[in-house]
Amino acid sequence: MPRAGFKSVTIKEETYRELEEAYAREREVLAREGVPSLTAYVTRIVARHLQEQQKTRLKHFNMFENVIRIQDAKLKRLVDVDFRNGEMFCGYCHTTECLHTGFAWGLYRNHPPAPAKE
Repeated sequence: MPRAGFKSVTIKEETYRELEEAYAREREVLAREGVPSLTAYVTRIVARHLQEQQKTRLKHFNMFENVIRIQDAKLKRLVDVDFRNGEMFCGYCHTTECLHTGFAWGLYRNHPPAPAKE
């Protein structure tokens, strides 16, 4: 039973041995970087993997007039973000402050959407 604040994950013995060996090879360097145990090492690997996934989750699909269309790999769908009244509004999350609007602002800085036609 893991201690409070922790969860356990079952992995193959071979994978566990590989992790132990990798940790043992890097132990001194990892300790200087604030990674004092095998558990901390595995946590670091998983956290970095999740960060990389997050970076590749969103991709610019297209931009038309005042709409930026984003492909969200996690949701497996396109998300429209409208540029309205100086703000980005996410049609999926129904908010001006979400992952999609933040991504849209990054695109906007490089290629501002054309003003809406009247």
